[in-house]
Amino acid sequence: MNIAFNLKQQISGASVLVALVSAGLTAVPVGVLAQASNVVKLHCTAVGNNPPEALGDRPGHSIAIGEFTCIEEGGPLDGGVMWGTQIYEWDGVNGVGKAGFGVIRGRGGHIVYVNTEMKNTLTITDGKVTGFVATGRGHYPVATGIAASSAGKSYSFVAKPGPGPGRFVIESTID
Repeated sequence: MNIAFNLKQQISGASVLVALVSAGLTAVPVGVLAQASNVVKLHCTAVGNNPPEALGDRPGHSIAIGEFTCIEEGGPLDGGVMWGTQIYEWDGVNGVGKAGFGVIRGRGGHIVYVNTEMKNTLTITDGKVTGFVATGRGHYPVATGIAASSAGKSYSFVAKPGPGPGRFVIESTID
């Protein structure tokens, strides 16, 4: 069995990691700007993901779609809920985001986010997928209520595995 097939099988069998990998991609409400720090943590859980779908043109080339939900920690939308979806194109252990978007709903405001850059790399230990690191950038095309000042702002993010199965943490920084 070649490594691409093994990797695909491991990712398919571990939809949690696909979710984590797919979700490395999100946003943070700009209301965080009211804080001393412009960094917000999102505590996320994978809620719906498909196994990687081989594209058939070369070994290890696939796409994966993931959905997730997060609870925001910090900012005026503190405790707010974020929903998102991501689409990644994979070449072996390296993923490049093709689409990433979602909405954050909190008391007194909403924010729509759109990721414009997404990269993800799987961590392999003893031939098995054991984690990931995802990075990217995006912007807020729509924001309302207490978060209205975030409209048009940009952000960057880093996502890594979190505690427990299907969990991950995203740290976003408003530029």
